[in-house]
Amino acid sequence: MTEQLYEIYTDDSGAFTVGQIVAQNDDDIVFRGVDEEGKISAYYALPKKMIAEMVTDTPYLAKIRKYMRYGKEHPYSGWYVLPQLPLNPEGPILTQVLRIAEREGALVTVGRSGDEELVCGYVREIEKGRVLIDCVDPESAQNLSQVKLRIRDLEYIEYGSISNMLLTYANQNTLPKEDE
Repeated sequence: MTEQLYEIYTDDSGAFTVGQIVAQNDDDIVFRGVDEEGKISAYYALPKKMIAEMVTDTPYLAKIRKYMRYGKEHPYSGWYVLPQLPLNPEGPILTQVLRIAEREGALVTVGRSGDEELVCGYVREIEKGRVLIDCVDPESAQNLSQVKLRIRDLEYIEYGSISNMLLTYANQNTLPKEDE
């Protein structure tokens, strides 16, 4: 495995995300998230100022590398593939991720400064440093109202995750009533 794995810390709580860097510039970074089973799980784009520390070569990462190798050698690993994310590190990375989500009609999850509640939804418009999102309730998959956010207030963007793909499916599909 040649791609470096990191434990990525965004605060001093001890919680971290495991990931591999996909793109970065002076301001922002995108990494491919790896879950606790060693599966590639999502893209995370965030301002570099949000990162407190990135650590390599820990016993936990050694275990995750083994899980990743196991996954490549067994057929269960092929059921989900992270979409491509073509980025230009010379430009504003967070805006690029949002534009890709808008073009693809992909649901994203965003975290914003000063707000513990996450926003899930579809990017409708990006203009003058702001993004308009058609929100979706992650609990019920029902449509909610729109929200306009300043891109510079975003702490992170989750793109291409299994969770977001499942929420998209639940939002866009209805089941027949049980008595039908």
